[in-house]
Amino acid sequence: MFIDESGNFDFSSRGTDHFVLSAITALDPLVSSQKLQALKYQLLADGIDVDYFHASPDMQAVRNAVFDEIEKLTNIRINYIYADKHKTHPDYQSPEAFYALFGKTLLKYVFNGWLATQYEQIIVIFDKALTNKQQKAFLGVVKPELKLLGKPYRIYFHRTMADFNGQIADYCAWAKYVLLEKSESRPMDKLQRIPMSDFDIFNRGRTRYY
Repeated sequence: MFIDESGNFDFSSRGTDHFVLSAITALDPLVSSQKLQALKYQLLADGIDVDYFHASPDMQAVRNAVFDEIEKLTNIRINYIYADKHKTHPDYQSPEAFYALFGKTLLKYVFNGWLATQYEQIIVIFDKALTNKQQKAFLGVVKPELKLLGKPYRIYFHRTMADFNGQIADYCAWAKYVLLEKSESRPMDKLQRIPMSDFDIFNRGRTRYY
């Protein structure tokens, strides 16, 4: 499971209005990885200098090509957790607390869902969005929750650029984010064939804290 985020941890008028966490469950990670690897080599042969795929700064032609490849994948699922950040209680307005709330909710949702009985072990790779100190605080919250689920797991923090599946997670998170933030629906339209779910973590919230 490859997890990436879109949005930032700035809880002020200068920050993003929304935050999205996407989990890409790759049933055969080598297959999905090779699709984007092949695309990268083709783009290089076409004279387009691509180091790695990152939705926000990528040129439109590259984005189109990446979404075309993701759209054809048949071995992944997407699970989204998202929120209007203005509804975030002050107790959670720090990167580690906010990320931990999202991470444990997402993992509990997926672990208790369709993955509950199908696999003996789940490997979770988060984007390296937190500092080492923040990662320790995050794991201190998340690990006790996951132990209660009774499913063996391993958690790692890797840079998104280090794995093509992580880059798929980045693109999927960005697609949901621009839909929420800018009402731009075209990227999400490209993902409609892929099995997915989404959950607004503050859907019952009415208070805006900033």
